[in-house]
Amino acid sequence: MAKFADKVIIVTGASSGIGQSTAELLAKEGAKVAITGRSEKGLEETKQLMLKAGGNEEKILTIAADVTNEEDTKRIVAETVKKFGKLDILVNNAGAGTMEGYPDSSIAQPLLVYDYINNLNARSVIALCQEAIPHLKASKGNIVNVSSIGSLRASPNFMYYQMAKAALDHFTRILAAQLAPEGVRVNVVNPGAIRTNWLARTGIPQAAVDALEKSWLNVWLPMRRVGEPIEIAKTIAFLASDDASYITGQMIVADGGAVIATVPMPKDTSR
Repeated sequence: MAKFADKVIIVTGASSGIGQSTAELLAKEGAKVAITGRSEKGLEETKQLMLKAGGNEEKILTIAADVTNEEDTKRIVAETVKKFGKLDILVNNAGAGTMEGYPDSSIAQPLLVYDYINNLNARSVIALCQEAIPHLKASKGNIVNVSSIGSLRASPNFMYYQMAKAALDHFTRILAAQLAPEGVRVNVVNPGAIRTNWLARTGIPQAAVDALEKSWLNVWLPMRRVGEPIEIAKTIAFLASDDASYITGQMIVADGGAVIATVPMPKDTSR
């Protein structure tokens, strides 16, 4: 039997990257999946990938929505429960490193950038959880949040983003402690460098992205490769599955070893 047969799952940020791969994998494993994102074109692409993977059209719900809009967060959960009758798993994947029109999310950027980044990466997760929790208590379900190793490091160019992800990590731990007696698990995945359009969306030219990738491979990535979205999707699926039934409040870092990387010291030429 498929691992997620009869499970109802919401995946946010499902129009590309990690969210898209997660939705595709869950559909392959028999889940009923509500995919949501702002790009209708991207959601349609995701739906076709889900069908190609063996998903059933009747088990897919597409919801074009903006998770930073509270009415939309209510609609995402309400429409999912209306179609499928319940909710078992919430995957909070939607996020971004900066705001369109701004090169980064550093202290040099105005507070409207901070507000946007925090609303998307942290506040929207709280809003969705508030709507989903009554249903998850009923199903003894679980929540998987998608954070970043940015919460564990200090990059001045992405200050607001890393602050929001650090808040998301701690929110996960606190919510897990609160919901554990109710039989609801809450965990978080912290990806490192993954081959998505994340950097391109910040406005960095592709040539610069390629150069960054080479530098990551040589200095910051002990495994010497950038990760693929499906690798994070599999990690999300593990935490969401019964295989992780005794795991809650935990952070799983999937980064090719970036956090443990040792930066080479410059050669001492004075001797």
